[in-house]
Amino acid sequence: MSNKLVYKYQNLKRGIMIPSEIQKIISIMKANARHAYFATSDEDQPQVRPVSPIVEDDMSIWVTTFNSSRKVKQIMHNPKCCLAFVEYPDGDKAVIVTGKAKIIADLTCKERVWNLANFNLYQYFPKGIEDEEFCLLKIEIDKIEWRDSWEAGNKVYKPNK
Repeated sequence: MSNKLVYKYQNLKRGIMIPSEIQKIISIMKANARHAYFATSDEDQPQVRPVSPIVEDDMSIWVTTFNSSRKVKQIMHNPKCCLAFVEYPDGDKAVIVTGKAKIIADLTCKERVWNLANFNLYQYFPKGIEDEEFCLLKIEIDKIEWRDSWEAGNKVYKPNK
């Protein structure tokens, strides 16, 4: 048996995803980043809203928002969140990210992510990264459920922390 097949078998046996599966997840998220839904919760009611997350090749996920937004207030009380990427129009491919949102204050990080955005953030934050309303959220992943077809069903990925 080749080393590649042994590696794949050992990882599947341990429940560890191989790089090609991780790349599928990332490509689904990137392809559907304009169609993502972000859920946070206040004390007794979940709140879901559309967002345009920024997804990096290393699976870092960022959400830009307003400091005065309801989601930021909710995250300050309860950082648990869920982000859903769904392929349109038929919904065959989907990625559901469960984790915690962390508010990022570092200007260097804000600038780097600002430059990754594939949409014009200046329309929302005219003063750029130093705009008092510009808030950057990093989604710290606890679990990912995903599917690349209805027939294949859902798979689960839990990153090593």
